[in-house]
Amino acid sequence: MKKKLLALMLVTVMAVAATACGSQQPAAQPDQPDQAASTGDVADEGESSGGYRIGFAFYNLQNPVWAEVVEEAVSHGTALGLDVTFVDAANSAQQISQMENFIQSGVDAIVVLAVDNESIEGVAREAMDEGIMVVDYSRSIENAHVTLNLNPFANAVAIVAMAEPFIRDRYGDGEFEWAHLDIPTVEVGVLQGNAIEAEMLRVFPNSRLVFNGATLTTEEGMNNTEAAIQANPNLRVILSQSAGGGVGGNEAIKAAVSPDEYDEWLLFSIDATEQEVVNILAGDPQKASISLGGGAEHGRLLIDLALRVLAGERFEGDDRIVPLPPTPITIENAQAFFDEAFGS
Repeated sequence: MKKKLLALMLVTVMAVAATACGSQQPAAQPDQPDQAASTGDVADEGESSGGYRIGFAFYNLQNPVWAEVVEEAVSHGTALGLDVTFVDAANSAQQISQMENFIQSGVDAIVVLAVDNESIEGVAREAMDEGIMVVDYSRSIENAHVTLNLNPFANAVAIVAMAEPFIRDRYGDGEFEWAHLDIPTVEVGVLQGNAIEAEMLRVFPNSRLVFNGATLTTEEGMNNTEAAIQANPNLRVILSQSAGGGVGGNEAIKAAVSPDEYDEWLLFSIDATEQEVVNILAGDPQKASISLGGGAEHGRLLIDLALRVLAGERFEGDDRIVPLPPTPITIENAQAFFDEAFGS
């Protein structure tokens, strides 16, 4: 059965590609946690998980992988007898207000994807002081009991290593242009982006970076890829740090060229969402993507981490950060990965 949030995101991608309309937001009320999309009827509340209430305070649910995280967290929480709500913030002030509302409503845990680390630290500490467990997703904020995060340096090496055989096959040791759909709006994105650019220059000293575009959403991925193509007619290699660039970039290239030209394009991304894997299997311009477990797995992991800290487990020192190992998904393993991650 298609998941609601992911379905909304895929409908959005198709709507943008077909009509150039704006993306649709998931159905959550950003300032009122009690009115946010929730698990609905909680089955056997209290039987397996004590009927805990968990609030997800997330940034930018137009990003496909983050929408998938929240949607799977709601589904997984339902199965465990939890009450899970989510809110979507456009800026730091809104997110602080949303988290204050969660605190006032008496949730047991908050899972936060911060808009801005520094801005969120105060309200995160307030939640902890109130006895609320705080689980950080991908930002490594200080005031959290545990963090589920990527390793930006390992990811940089992984995406370039994944792209290398494709690029070598096309260009050898020769010159080529490439575009970077990066994430300069958050610290981990900056670290990862700088590492990717340094690794590309190390592995391909004759490469030339001709375009950078801040990309999280599918719409941004489409717009930035269109701009990169128009400004650089020789461009054929694109690396994206997000599923927004993978999904949106793929759609933009397909809109610009004929199907018999898809093989000329080398689009690589990080996230390996369902649509990205579908792109790979279809022989689209997107050739590969790095899986960090996938949004669905992240959603389950975040719920499970919240339950572990609610049960009294404490994460200290290096163990406070639970890492996400990068796994390259190419045509060779895409079908097996798809079947395992999303169902055949």
